[in-house]
Amino acid sequence: MTPDPSAPAVTLPNAVAVPVDRSKPNYRLLGLLALGHLVIDTNQGSLPALLPYLKTALGLTYTATGVIVLMSNITSSLIQPLFGFLADKTARRWLLPLSVLLSAIGIGLSGVASSYYAVLALVMVSGFGVAAYHPEGYRTATQVAGERKATGVSIFSTGGNIGIAVGPPLITALITVFGTPGSLGMLVPGLLVAGLLMAVLPGLSRPLPARTDGRASAPPTMVGAMTLLVLVISIRSWTQLGFTTYMPFFETIVKGNGVHEVVLFCMHGWSRQTIAV
Repeated sequence: MTPDPSAPAVTLPNAVAVPVDRSKPNYRLLGLLALGHLVIDTNQGSLPALLPYLKTALGLTYTATGVIVLMSNITSSLIQPLFGFLADKTARRWLLPLSVLLSAIGIGLSGVASSYYAVLALVMVSGFGVAAYHPEGYRTATQVAGERKATGVSIFSTGGNIGIAVGPPLITALITVFGTPGSLGMLVPGLLVAGLLMAVLPGLSRPLPARTDGRASAPPTMVGAMTLLVLVISIRSWTQLGFTTYMPFFETIVKGNGVHEVVLFCMHGWSRQTIAV
């Protein structure tokens, strides 16, 4: 008997329900990933505020202080594409708690480091944590966001933006109260959030079901557009990093008396200018 074409399709509700279920973000996991991002970028953002204290404690020159920032950014930024490449190949969820822990250990122990080279090693450890968290964190955030990828990435990114803002006042408050050993206080949020991420790791490590909505594959990478984007971001970061690194020193000088020497990094190299305050 031929089915009546005007009869309602009984499978229609199930077919419609699938994308609706998949479009619902897991806000609990997104919030936890954003919290991890907050801790990561709090540690990263606290380094510029920590530099004047390290310079005084270890008797460093401005150049040596700048090298601390250089080593931090080599590990946190230049190595990050490698972790992005690995994240594209396969999920490594265990990097999430480990990277949060590494970033906290590196910054937390920097204030009690006994030598300049120990500080360099510690900021590199922290940088590795920063580099490892971002690609895996973004990958995981988009996957637990269902179909609302932009929502998931926005929530994840907000955690990092808050962390960048919180880092300087937090480390300054800790060192003002406890001295340079106050940097150990940065270990507390790192340990707590790393523990929380470890607790949900089994759920995050389960593979997600393959897509069945028949969407076309992603377009090929546009090398020219990507190169231009990287160039613009590099110029922006160059200015931003130079400002955030040396403004704490300028603030310290302004609050002092007499004539002080300020080291400025400009596009033509290092130059020394003497200013009276």
